[in-house]
Parts: sequence; C-alpha cells; structure tokens
Amino acid sequence: MTERELEFNKYFVKIAENLDISDTMRDKAIKSYQAVGNWLGDCDVDSDVKIMPQGSFNLGTVIKPITDKDEYDIDLVCLLKNMRRADGATIKNSVGDRLKENERYKKMLDKEGKRCWTLNYDEFHMDILPCVPNSTFYSEPRFTEIKLTHKISEMHYTPKYSNPYKYHEWFEQQMQVRAYEIKKEFAAKNQVEIEKVPLYNIKTPLQRTVQLLKRHRDITYSTLSDEAKKYAPISMIITTLAAHAYNNESSVYEALNNILNNMENYIEIKNNEYWVENPAMTKENFAEKWNSETKYRDEFMKWLQRAKQEILVAPKEVFGVHNVSNKMQICFGENIVRKSFSDMGIETKSARESNSLYATGLTGGLTTNPTNQSKKVGGHTFFGK
Repeated sequence: MTERELEFNKYFVKIAENLDISDTMRDKAIKSYQAVGNWLGDCDVDSDVKIMPQGSFNLGTVIKPITDKDEYDIDLVCLLKNMRRADGATIKNSVGDRLKENERYKKMLDKEGKRCWTLNYDEFHMDILPCVPNSTFYSEPRFTEIKLTHKISEMHYTPKYSNPYKYHEWFEQQMQVRAYEIKKEFAAKNQVEIEKVPLYNIKTPLQRTVQLLKRHRDITYSTLSDEAKKYAPISMIITTLAAHAYNNESSVYEALNNILNNMENYIEIKNNEYWVENPAMTKENFAEKWNSETKYRDEFMKWLQRAKQEILVAPKEVFGVHNVSNKMQICFGENIVRKSFSDMGIETKSARESNSLYATGLTGGLTTNPTNQSKKVGGHTFFGK
C-alpha cells in the first residue's frame, strides 16, 4: 500500500469503528435477549427452547441508525425443539402467547408480523423468529436447518426454511485467516480460549467493509420516498457478495477496493434467472425479487456503481483533510464522518505530544503508524496563547 492508501485505510477504519454498536449497547442487547430466552424457555416442563442471535448482530456487522429516531435491529431465532410436528399457527402463536403472559413484554409487543414477533425497547427492537428443527432433531454443527412460518393471511401460514448457524459458519470461513489472527489476539488479551471468542467481539476487514457498504446504502436511500426505499439493496445480498469477493485482505482499504470491484462477479444466472445463492441453503435465492420485478436488480447495480465512485474514486481526487472529509460525508453521513475526523485529530495531537507522530510525504499527511518512508515529526518548539 502507498502512503496515501494507508491514510485512507485509517479514515475507513475510524468511520467503521464509530458506526459500530457500542459495548454498552451490545451488552444491553445480550442481557435483554437472554432474559427473553429464559422467559420463553420456562413456558412448560416439556419445553426445550433455544434462543440464538442471527443476522448482523451475530455476524458482527451491526451499524448505528442514521438518526436518533431510528433503532438498532436485533434478530433472534427462537427454536422450539419439541414442536417439530406442530402446524404453523401453533408454532407462531406459542411464542406470541408466552410473551403476552409477561406484563412487561406484553406492553412492548407489536402486532404479529409475517414471520416474527417484535419487542420494542428504548434504543432497539428485537425481532423474534419462532421456528422448529427441519430435521428429526436440531444438533450443531450438522443438523441445523430450521423451519419457520410465513403468515399469508389470518390462520394461513406457509413453511419457509433457513439455516442461520451454517450461514454464520460460512461467513467466518470466508475470512478465517484474519478472523483467527484477531481472535488469537483478543483471547490472549482477555485470557479466554480462542474458540470461545464470539464473532461479534472481533472486527476483520470484511466485517468493517460490510458495515461501510451498508452505511453507504442507508445514506443513499435516506432521503428518498418510501416507494423508492423498498428497492434498496438488502443487507443479505450485500453481505453475501462481499464475503464471496473477500480475499482475506489485511486492510479495510484493500478489502473495499477488491470487494466493490468484484462482488458483482458472484451474481449468477440460472435458467435465465438472477441468483445470489444462500451458501447455507443452496435452494434459497436472496435475489428472488430481482426476477419478479427487474427494478430490484437495476437498483442494486445503480447503487454499486455509485458506491465505487463515491467511496473509491471521489475522495482520492481531492487533497487536504477537510476536502477528503467532505467527500466521505457524502458516503457515510455528516455527523459520523465529522466525529471520526475529530477523533483522528485528537489522536494526532496526542501522538505529537508523546513524540510518536510520523510524516508520510508531501501528500500522505501525518500518521501514528510508521513506515519505511515516514519520518518522525518533532514536537512544537513555539509557545502561543
């Protein structure tokens, strides 16, 4: 990487860090879903209930909402191990009815959704997906396919299938080199076994890239009408294509460049239909809507080209921290970018004062990460008011 690319990598990492869910919020969410799990698991003596996170929370790719009016979305699987033979309505309502028995949860509960029950907390909402094992039993890591219910109309449900455990496993395999390195460092620092470090406690360049791409998507569609927003690229397509394209790059800058330039190569065409295959369930097509309404596919390609221009090209066409910041605000939002650049300014000042600041050439700027070409910057020798 060139000196300037190292500088851009620092910008992207800091923005992604500030997009991430805070430790406090993560702990609050974990305690909340564990409490829900305990309540649902105590519904009767024969119950065998497993609560587990899925989606971005489980993959470590959660991002902050654009405004304080929006909320974090926490997705949970509620696996009813002993209800495999129950009909859709029974599966769905057993969870809803149990939540209504708790006075606190009853006040937080939304109306029944197509697939989930939703609990509304102060700063996030929790989507709880009732499901049962699709096989004779559920046993990790081999028998992990689940059957959920999709409500068509009153008392009419159709079965759907998923495998969040296998998807999580596949996603981690796509970045196994970097994930292992970071988990090893985390385990040593916190004195825990590597195998016990959850994916959401680490951040690889792939995870950071997915966060940045989802944020760019959110910013792109934030000012559009509700009708236009419905065509925005879904997170599962962005995440899956990014994971396919990722080549275990060691920096976020390199990962962004590789992924944005190659992710569309993993869109398949089968029997004249567009496919973004669920790697955990080969019969599921995340891009199914692309074939029933072409605007979904057209909008994805339009967003992808815009992301390449605004994230990879435009910021490198200008010089000076202020101008680069302005370009990145277009990509990721004014407040989050201003905070990120302010944080880096504070870090630079601290590094200067501790004599650990380096210059990286005429256009590279200042950095706290020394390279072969960088030179240490001396402290100020002047005094002012």
